[in-house]
Order: sequence, then C-alpha cells, then structure tokens
Amino acid sequence: MNNRPAPTRLKAAGIHLLASGLVAALAATLVFLVWYPSPFAALAGGTSLFVLLVSVDVVLGPALTAVVVSPGKRRAELVRDLGVIVVVQIAAFAYGLHTMALARPVLIAFEVDRLRLVTAADIDPVTLREAPAALRQLSWSGPRMVAAIKPSESEDQMLSIELALSGFDLSMQPKQWRAYAGYADAVWQRARPVSVLLAKYPQLTSSLPAIAQSAGQPAEALRFLPLISRRASWVALIAEPGARVVGYFPVDGFF
Repeated sequence: MNNRPAPTRLKAAGIHLLASGLVAALAATLVFLVWYPSPFAALAGGTSLFVLLVSVDVVLGPALTAVVVSPGKRRAELVRDLGVIVVVQIAAFAYGLHTMALARPVLIAFEVDRLRLVTAADIDPVTLREAPAALRQLSWSGPRMVAAIKPSESEDQMLSIELALSGFDLSMQPKQWRAYAGYADAVWQRARPVSVLLAKYPQLTSSLPAIAQSAGQPAEALRFLPLISRRASWVALIAEPGARVVGYFPVDGFF
C-alpha cells in the first residue's frame, strides 16, 4: 500500500484550476478567432455562451476536486474520484463546444432590404442539398456572403412563406441562396448613404474615418444596411466595388 500523503485540498484544486484554465484558453482561441471572429461573437451570442461554458465547467471541476481531496483518503480512492471528475468535466466541456459549433455564424445573407446573420443551427441539414453546389458546405471560419432571393414560382412562394412562418426566414432556406457577387448591384441600390446613419447616430462620426481608410474609400462614399440576427440588430457598412461589407456598428439600422 502506498502511504504517501495525499495533496492538500487547496493545492489540488489550484492545479486543477490551472489545467482547466489552459484548456479554456485554447478553446477561446478556437471560438473567438475561428468560429466567431469579431464582431460575430456579440451578434450571434457566442460571448455569453462561452462565458456560461467556462463558468460552469472550469469552476465546477476544481471545486469538486477540493471536495474529494482528503488527507485521510487512500491514493487509489483519490485517483478514482479525480478520474471521475475529469471524465465528467471533459464530457461537459465537449458538449458545450458542440453547442457553440452548432450556434456558429455561417452566412451573412442579403435579404430584400437587409442583411441577416444565419447560424448553423438556423439551417435544416436535410435542406442543404437544395442549395447551389458551391454553397452546400457550411463555413467553419466565420460567415460567408450570399444573397437570398424570393422564389418566382407560386408553389415555391407558398412553401417559402410557410417556412418563414415556421421560423425559417428566406435566408435560412438553402434553395434560395445565390452567389453574392451576382447581386452586388441590388445590394448597393438598397443600401442607404452613410450620411443618413450619421444624422441619426452622430456619435459614430469619429469611428468612421478608420473604417473608410481600411476600405480604401472616402467616408462619404460608404453606404449601410441593417444587419440582424436572432439576438441583435446592427448595421453593416457597405463599400464599392462589389458591395463588400467593410465595417459594423452596434446600432439599430431600421429607421
């Protein structure tokens, strides 16, 4: 029998907390640099999901370790108990990451007069085969730009309306997706001058020059469209050529 003393509660919990923190830091790199690049963590709710995941998993594991570690406990029992905690913690963390992967943003879709942020969870995987071949794979590195068009056939129109009433808006219907480049002119025509935005939100004026410089356009040449998600309503700044999105502001674009 091994009679070496078991580690103290504080030391064991501290080691467990350090290990959990390192794993959380690696996961944060994946989540916020790959799945939810800025500003989509805020738009899609990735920040709150990750905070919940870390607060439950990273804190609970070390806390349980502090409970089971006892100087009088045999080492075999201690290893067993700690093993159970680690396995449960890994399973919970993996489930949390899986949930975040399902909620990751995959599309910014032009939809009539707005842009909509679509997540993987918004799309029925069965319907992906109806999308154009080039758009059937959902992104794992931030959203791609697409256009969502209204169907022209009456039967398809009724089906699209039924899907929208069920919570699957036009942008969430893969059959209606088209390459964004082919609809850039329509996007530009729908976008409003940035001067209108600044008149409504003058506090944005100081932030605009940096975005315009990055876009290689004069600030007054930019336009904007509302950008909505299930959690927020922002605006996206649009620039020529190609009606490309060059910046975002966390203000309501419907006015």
